[in-house]
Amino acid sequence: MKKNILVLTAFCFLKLQVFGQTAEVVSGSEKTVQPQNPPEAEMPAKSETQTENENSSENETQDNVKSLPEEENSFQTENQENGEVLAENKNSENQESAQSLPESENSSQTEKSDVDDEAEDGEISVKIPKKRPQKQDAEKIAELDEEFPDTRKENADTLKFGMEDDIIELLNDFVKNEDVRFVDEVYDLFYVTKTIAVREKILEYFTKLKDPCLENFALEILDDPYEQKKSTVDAVFKYIQAVKTKEALPVVLKLVESEDENYFTNALTTLGEIGGSKEAVFLSEYLEREDLSLAQRQQLVKVLGKIKAVETYDKLVEMAQDEDENIFIRMYSAEAIGSMEKKEAVKVLVKLYEDTDPKLRCSVVKGLSNFKENDEAKKTVIEAIRDSHVTVRLEAIEACKKNGYKEAVPYLVYRLEKDKEDSVKKKCYPAIACLNTKEGNEYLVKLITDKKVADTPKSRVATALLEYNNAGTDEIIALARETLKDDRRKPLRYALGKEFAKYKRNEFSSICKDYLDSKDTATQGTGLDIYSKGRYPDVLPVVRQIILDAAKNPLKKNANAEKAKKILGSSDSTVKEAEKISEEQKEKLEKKSNPNANAK
Repeated sequence: MKKNILVLTAFCFLKLQVFGQTAEVVSGSEKTVQPQNPPEAEMPAKSETQTENENSSENETQDNVKSLPEEENSFQTENQENGEVLAENKNSENQESAQSLPESENSSQTEKSDVDDEAEDGEISVKIPKKRPQKQDAEKIAELDEEFPDTRKENADTLKFGMEDDIIELLNDFVKNEDVRFVDEVYDLFYVTKTIAVREKILEYFTKLKDPCLENFALEILDDPYEQKKSTVDAVFKYIQAVKTKEALPVVLKLVESEDENYFTNALTTLGEIGGSKEAVFLSEYLEREDLSLAQRQQLVKVLGKIKAVETYDKLVEMAQDEDENIFIRMYSAEAIGSMEKKEAVKVLVKLYEDTDPKLRCSVVKGLSNFKENDEAKKTVIEAIRDSHVTVRLEAIEACKKNGYKEAVPYLVYRLEKDKEDSVKKKCYPAIACLNTKEGNEYLVKLITDKKVADTPKSRVATALLEYNNAGTDEIIALARETLKDDRRKPLRYALGKEFAKYKRNEFSSICKDYLDSKDTATQGTGLDIYSKGRYPDVLPVVRQIILDAAKNPLKKNANAEKAKKILGSSDSTVKEAEKISEEQKEKLEKKSNPNANAK
């Protein structure tokens, strides 16, 4: 009987070791641990092999117990009652733990469900389906075909078969020229390419065109930017800002709240471009936070001005007037309160202009420039043209130009005559030309015709006058003809030709022909640039003659002839004729160089 009891006790302890302990006491407190194996009721049925192994193990245990010395048997007999009680307690704890598991699991599932709900709430509220690029203007396409003939197939093949560097170079040209002829091909490439650099350049291209065809991709990137290359995320931010994707607001706000330094500034800037009153209220709460870095606070203030968060006006005024505040915070606060265009801001800004820090005065002028019709604001801005600091003068000149303050022209003329800073003079030329007053135009034209004025200021004046096209065109053309006769003035000749090539104006036809008639290769090349932009009919014969003359001497390289061919295109009759002449000349030269081959 005792042996049987000993065997039963040993077997119970073995069972407890197999199923593991489900409760353990740690420092007097109970810690529940989920069992490694499922409860017996949920365990799969044992195989015959498992049953035989267990029976074998049980028999070995019985044999071992039988072989125990009498002292050990006696010890086990004495502790049998304690062992039975321990086993009973263990079984009781196991049962209670097993009974409590479903409730615990349900609790965990409920918590997980809550987390899932929160995750769902954090997803993009509005998803934008994929869409093709916008339909482009037919007239714009025709102009590009005329300006860049014979490039359709070549460019399409580069996009389809070209290497990374070739594609990026071509896309750079597209961005520079705003070439809209290949928007569909570029769009298709975006979703095919595995090259990040190409994808980013395509983003830049559609950013320049402000085409919303990639909004779907942009939203997906901003929703989870953490595994993306930072340059890609930066490009997406710029794209969203350019196309004004309002649907991106939830994910941009989420990035602001995350306060991740990699995205915080760009996210704030994007809010300034696409946000509204709701986002302004959201951002206004950030002004009270003390955990933002100085850079984050500066960016926040700038955005509050751009988004016109009038709710923060009083706080921004307080920061702008606080002499103990960081100077950049004061600067951006001054610009922000000006951008909100509240009438009471003029008085605040005019007072701030008295500050000794030129950086703050510069921002004050920028803020006052938002009040175009306010006399006090206008007076202060014009007065700032003669500020003691150069950056303030530059800002004031730009503000007068932007707001059309014709009263500023005498100040600008004086600055041109007396200012020691070349940067100020450079700024005055286009400002005077833009303001288009009789006094200002006469002054600039006089600089063109005055023999005593150096060529460098003449070039700057010509650039300004041709840009706004209010006066001086005839005088500038006459100046260009002077330079064509004097090779010492080649720099001015090239500079003026470059300006002529920017605009398609009939009055440039004659000077274009004069440039093409020059024996100087660079001057003739500039003439081709002027023709390429204007396509003047009376100059076309001159361009064709350049091509024909070069065809008669095919062994001599002629860069301008090749340039002219590209301008006219392979379908032009003269280009075809020149190719034929060139082949005939090559055959003649070959016969002359090898008469024996000809005899055979």
